Amino acid sequence: MSTITKLRSVLASGLFLVSAAASHAEEGVLRIGTEGDAPLFSMADADGNVTGFDADIANGICAELKLKCKFVVQSFSTLVPSMDSDRFDVIISGLGITAERQKKVDYSIPYATTPLYFVVAKDSLLAGLKSLDEIVKALDGKSLGVVTGTTYAKFIQKHVPGADLKTYDATTQQTADLAAGRLDAAFGDSPTWADFLATPDGTGFTRVNVKIMAMDDPASLGHGMGVGMRKGNAELKAKLDAALCKMITEGKVKNASLHWFKDDYTIPCTK
Repeated sequence: MSTITKLRSVLASGLFLVSAAASHAEEGVLRIGTEGDAPLFSMADADGNVTGFDADIANGICAELKLKCKFVVQSFSTLVPSMDSDRFDVIISGLGITAERQKKVDYSIPYATTPLYFVVAKDSLLAGLKSLDEIVKALDGKSLGVVTGTTYAKFIQKHVPGADLKTYDATTQQTADLAAGRLDAAFGDSPTWADFLATPDGTGFTRVNVKIMAMDDPASLGHGMGVGMRKGNAELKAKLDAALCKMITEGKVKNASLHWFKDDYTIPCTK
């Protein structure tokens, strides 16, 4: 084979791969990268079957686009580079929308975010409060526990400056101090409190019925979860956005989050 013939062959193969990747959805399959080891979000069994909130979102998208979902399970840290290597078309794995990731991938519209709550003793005066403004006033001078380095710690520093802030390296330390009465309140995500309130230590505590979501302060809390895709595929993004918006509007994202988390994680569609 001549050098020119070899070059033509290589170029043709490259064009074929690009064309195949671009038209994969048209062939009836959407390949989805997901972690498979994130309880309630993405769980893969020994046979490779994937269940959880992420799987419900993925299957909903595939139904809207009239495609078949094919899950590719691997560790979370390898998802972005593996998508770049064309192992799959999109990432659906509780993928938070961050400025750093946006340099490497494009995102769909945000569809979900983990709600945040204050937790206090059931007999606390804070237990019946109905707004963040009321909570901020009531926590002036009171001890409030958060896990350091989290987005919600940034939120508290910004919005509850009058509280006596206690920071912890781990959730277990935070809940231990709360249970021991060393905190007037603690702030964290919905799954953390669902687990804590179900323990013997949590029986004397309750969530304050004020839900904090990413869209309440994106600068501190981020922009929620989105479907990740390779950069520059405007057609795929438009299809994913339309499918997600329909799922949000019809309550399918809400139903999935209520099923898995007993809470509504939905971010309203603003398209």
